[in-house]
Amino acid sequence: MDLSLEGKIAIVTGGSKGIGRATALALAQEGVDVAICARGMEDLEAAAAEIRAATGRKVLAVQADMGNPDDIKNLVATTVAELGGVDILVNNAVNSKAAPFMDLADEDWLNHINVKVMGYVRCSREVIPHMQARGGGRIIHIGGMAARQANTLANSNGVTNSSVSNMAKNLSDAFASDGILVNCIHPGTTRTERQTRSLLARADHASISVEEAERRAVADIPIGRMVESKDIADLILFLVSDRAGAITGQTIAVEGGAGRGMNF
Repeated sequence: MDLSLEGKIAIVTGGSKGIGRATALALAQEGVDVAICARGMEDLEAAAAEIRAATGRKVLAVQADMGNPDDIKNLVATTVAELGGVDILVNNAVNSKAAPFMDLADEDWLNHINVKVMGYVRCSREVIPHMQARGGGRIIHIGGMAARQANTLANSNGVTNSSVSNMAKNLSDAFASDGILVNCIHPGTTRTERQTRSLLARADHASISVEEAERRAVADIPIGRMVESKDIADLILFLVSDRAGAITGQTIAVEGGAGRGMNF
C-alpha cells in the first residue's frame, strides 16, 4: 500500500526508546525525515544513528524535556530550520510513577501532568501554525488504556490518558478545516523499556517474580502476547497518511483485545 509519505517531515517526542523509536523508524522507512527528542542525549543519538543507517533519511536528535516550554519551542524551531517544516507530530513522551494512590505525592501527579498533558498541549500549539502554512498536517497523541480501565498502580495514567484523548477530539474539531487531522491511540500492555519498569514495580508490589508479573499481565489478552511497539507504529503510519483522510477526532485502542469496555 502506497502511503504517500515520501518527503514529509515529522517530530516524534520520546523518540529514543519504545513506541517513539519504533515510530520514528517506521516513518523514516516510508521516506519521512524525522526529528526525535528525549531528555537523555546518549540514547537519543544512538536511536538517530540507527534510524539513519537503516533508512538513509535525515534524522535530527534534539535534546528536549517536555516539561520545559523553552525546550519545546527549540525543538520545533530546530526542526523547521533544519528540515524545512512540520507535517506530522507524534506526541509520545511521558514521565510517570507506577504507585498506589497514597504513595503518589503532589510532585508525582504534577510531573506527569506537566510532561504528558501540558507537553502535548505545548507541542501541538507550536506545530499547528507551521501545519496551517503547509496546508495541513497530522497530530497523533499516544495515550493508554488506563484511560478506560482502573488500575491500582496507574492512578495518574488514567487522568493524563483521558485528558490527551479529550484534547485530540477538541483539536480535531478546531483544525479539521485547516486540513489538520488529530487522533489518539491507547496502547495496551506494550513491550517497552517503560513496561519493564512497570513490571518490576508490579512484581515488588505483589511480592512475585517479574516472570510471574508478565504472565499475569498477558493472561487476559486474547491474542496471547504483549502488544509490540511496531504494532503501534503501523497504526500511526496509516493515520498520518492520505489513506486516513476521513479519520479525525478518534481514540483507537491497540491492546490485543484486552479491553472489556464497549466504546461506540
